[in-house]
Amino acid sequence: MGAAAAICFSAQAQSSVTIYGIIDAGLTYIDNERGFSEYRFADGANYGNRLGFRGAEDLGGGLRALFNLEMGFNLKNGTLAQGGRGFGRQAWVGLESAALGTLTAGRQYDFVRDYLTQFNYGGFASVYAGHQGDYDRISGKQMDNSVKYQSPSFGGFTFGAMYAFGEQIDAFKKKSQFSLGSGYKNGALNIGAAYVRINDTTVFPFAQTGVYSFMGLPSAARGPGPNTVVDFYPVTGAGFTVDKQEVAGIGASYRFEKFLLAANTTATKFTKGASSTTQNVYELGGMYFLDGPWALVGGYQHVTMEDDKWNQYTGAVRYSFSKRTTFYASVSYLRSSPTVNASQGAAFYMQPSSDNTQTTYRVALVHSF
Repeated sequence: MGAAAAICFSAQAQSSVTIYGIIDAGLTYIDNERGFSEYRFADGANYGNRLGFRGAEDLGGGLRALFNLEMGFNLKNGTLAQGGRGFGRQAWVGLESAALGTLTAGRQYDFVRDYLTQFNYGGFASVYAGHQGDYDRISGKQMDNSVKYQSPSFGGFTFGAMYAFGEQIDAFKKKSQFSLGSGYKNGALNIGAAYVRINDTTVFPFAQTGVYSFMGLPSAARGPGPNTVVDFYPVTGAGFTVDKQEVAGIGASYRFEKFLLAANTTATKFTKGASSTTQNVYELGGMYFLDGPWALVGGYQHVTMEDDKWNQYTGAVRYSFSKRTTFYASVSYLRSSPTVNASQGAAFYMQPSSDNTQTTYRVALVHSF
């Protein structure tokens, strides 16, 4: 596969290679993080900072060779994102047939990103309004060692499947991943659905959602001091291991003259031995295009898991200086059940609040090239 990738890259370098990227930088204010307020320089928030190389070569007979290499980076200090991976956002090579579809291999996004993320308008207004804990992968997650098929469009209908090899010596299925997706586009109407199954994975219940119990087991405890918590599964440790994580979701949007309305719902089921629990997310959002370069974005989410509930309200205003440069300002308010420490963001953007509410404010500038 490495040789094939090198050949493809060389061919693309002689024909059509596109260099692209996004830079997002701004200020975030958090009203309660472990009992304290905080101002921070936060880059790559709503739009992950990236630099990418995308290419295609016409092989004749309706067949094209494709590749995509995309790195993420932190603007504030110049380091690589995604755990320091060279091309942590995407790294794949493949073939595309106008009649048969596209087959790619490498590190690539699952079908939640392809078919559902576009309906997460709360998250589009503010990344801190991503679905609770990002358990349903709505922020966009990759699969390593994966092979992915995407069909051509049949009258606006598309579908796909992908499999990520766990590459474990003792078992073929261990740590493997699988995803399905389908969608339909017709004029102003857009519908998408996706499924993901991940075997032998880990989560961080308190860090991601602020809960003190998960699947009937303690996940955190109140600490000895004010606003202190003992996290039994911290992000610096091994995490809470589950046998299986399954995500199923559906979303739709409809474009009116000046208003885009979107809705989605997801169910994420965790299984460990004979025990299981499911998180359900329900979201409604939209964008209203004002005259000129202004637009308003908003969303509401209701989340349930076991006996816990979350309600999140998010709004933003956007001003487009040009097709490539946009200013945005957002506010997101989260209220959870009294027994939960509110925790915003698509997992790990910040630490949970000291109580059941948390509000974030952000102003930023985003530029694409």
